[in-house]
Amino acid sequence: MSRESTTVTYLLTPKVESIERAADLLLAEMTSGMQYISTRKGVEMYKCEDRLPYIDGLVKGEILSIQKKEKDSFLVKLSFPVTNLDPDLGGISNLWAMVAGEVFSLYFIERAKFLELQLPPSFKNHYEGPQFGIDGIRELLQVQDRPLMGAIIKPNLGLNPEKTAEVVSILAKAGFDFVKDDEICVNPAICPLEKRVKLVAEALDRIQEHSGKKMLYMADVTSDFATLGKAAEIAISAGAGGLMLDPFSIGLSSIDYLRKNFSCPIYVHRVGYGLFCSGSLSISYEIFSKLFRMLGADFSHVGGIWGKSEEAKNKVSEYVDILRKPSSIKATWPVVSGISLENMAEYYHFYGDETLFLDHIDIYKDEQSSARKLRALKQEMGLAN
Repeated sequence: MSRESTTVTYLLTPKVESIERAADLLLAEMTSGMQYISTRKGVEMYKCEDRLPYIDGLVKGEILSIQKKEKDSFLVKLSFPVTNLDPDLGGISNLWAMVAGEVFSLYFIERAKFLELQLPPSFKNHYEGPQFGIDGIRELLQVQDRPLMGAIIKPNLGLNPEKTAEVVSILAKAGFDFVKDDEICVNPAICPLEKRVKLVAEALDRIQEHSGKKMLYMADVTSDFATLGKAAEIAISAGAGGLMLDPFSIGLSSIDYLRKNFSCPIYVHRVGYGLFCSGSLSISYEIFSKLFRMLGADFSHVGGIWGKSEEAKNKVSEYVDILRKPSSIKATWPVVSGISLENMAEYYHFYGDETLFLDHIDIYKDEQSSARKLRALKQEMGLAN
């Protein structure tokens, strides 16, 4: 009977050491450990298991394959026992230290791209995925057979809570389905979280009571981990329909924390992803998309395609597929911002109905102009108003 294992794939360019030695040392660092020694000639490194005979073989990993690619780079696939991790105590944060830690700082690796992460069922099953998912959000909003049309509120433009509620009312009456806070707005002096959410929620309640139209409002609660629960409690108690956070700021496990502690939709922003997903030391956004869905995101950004190469468009298509493909857990809504009348037809053709499209700023003025813009966007998509 084979042991369950976690499998990781990197694109590595070694230096100083051969690729075989580099892969062997990297795997040891992720499992049984390495010893660093500083000498006058530089850093020396060796596997602990080479010097300590009592290293337990149960923790050791395996090099599955090394494949030569172009420009002195190699596709390296490694595995290690799932028993090296405890999902209940350590979880995704402990995993991340193993698979996305030292690989980017070891002296014998010049370039590293973390390409794939395969988790065994016993680890994945600890996480429950989205609470609502695509079908649940559709039922909540009573919107079927079309994309969701949403908007972003930008309090940094100078909106206080009263003006924010007024803008949200304009958008709701115009027919938008969804509105969220800007990713940099949590509790600024000009627009405090509790008052902002309370006034927005009251405005949306009045509109729903009068017209029957429901809009989902997601409040940004990105905070230090010590105060994340407090921020979420404030937002939910004040009437927020869901919670938004920036996991690249606070950490991946924050998604799971909100998923397990609050019965509402969760919106995952990707501000800061460029630091992790570009350059010679990087992580593929496919991995983040997979983890966001697994950890409980009902909404997750995938990026736009306007003006991008076919290769870049294919990447975005992969992110979308990861979020929506059939699985034992619910599907996540891909989120696309930067929409316009110029690109809407192409965007709709590319992303399809199971997508949240976000507009902002030029729809704030009044209900009539906002409604005209929304109608025009739907016309570009070939949808009935």
